[in-house]
Amino acid sequence: MGDLEQGGFHGCDVLVERVHDCRLDDLRALFHAGDWWEGEWDDSILCGIVNKSYAFVVAIGPDGRWIGMGRIISDGVSDAYLQDIVVLPEWREKGIGTRIVEKLLSICRDAGIGWIGIIAAPETLYFYRRFGFAKMNG
Repeated sequence: MGDLEQGGFHGCDVLVERVHDCRLDDLRALFHAGDWWEGEWDDSILCGIVNKSYAFVVAIGPDGRWIGMGRIISDGVSDAYLQDIVVLPEWREKGIGTRIVEKLLSICRDAGIGWIGIIAAPETLYFYRRFGFAKMNG
């Protein structure tokens, strides 16, 4: 299971954990929040994103709704990419994105994956620098 942290979020509990189930409504809301969504995606594609990722991590709000997510694309041996990291707008600036990235990095480290990259919009580099990421040239 994930880490349960009490308080700090206006008295709410937020759980960050790896999941294998596909909650379509929550997943759609998160993809919309990330502005990655154009039109409708087939349910099987959305569930494939969860089930075929090396790891899929969500932040679960006090009402049980997914309020943030991130995933790892990897061979599980040498290289991994963090991708699709997003938090719903009303939950941003509360440390949830940081906890999601920390959980993803922990999964990679525990698996012995030595090289970790990130797929992210250039304007978000400021956020990822604190974890040691830098823009790749070339």
